[in-house]
Amino acid sequence: MKAIILAGGSGERLWPLSRKNYPKQFLKLNGDKSLLQQTAERLLSVVSIEDIVVLTNNAYKFHVLSDLNSLPLVNQQAANTHIILEPACRNTGPAIALGVKYCMEKLDCKKDEVIFLSPSDHIIRPADRFAEYMRLADEIARKGY
Repeated sequence: MKAIILAGGSGERLWPLSRKNYPKQFLKLNGDKSLLQQTAERLLSVVSIEDIVVLTNNAYKFHVLSDLNSLPLVNQQAANTHIILEPACRNTGPAIALGVKYCMEKLDCKKDEVIFLSPSDHIIRPADRFAEYMRLADEIARKGY
């Protein structure tokens, strides 16, 4: 299974905390880690860092790198490998298509590979239940549903 984190949104609805150049996925609203870091940690309980692709835009590249590289479970070289900078902001659908295309072309995913899509700016509790349901979703998808 591969996982795609969608981290390119502007997230300006939480103004004044989030702003155009510092959207909510980089905020520490729920503890000492950003929402992006929490998302990555949830996914890392099920897949390896090599199986995670982060989609973002050029303005957030260094925020993403900083957040991912500061996680203890992350191999810095691997975290840098699968960050895709969207050529233009075109919303969720095109971002997903770009991420899936990347998985197929760069990660050699087959057409039946399970790809888990995750927003980068949600608070999800409890994390262990999320991982349990993610594994269950993988199992169900592999059966063709």
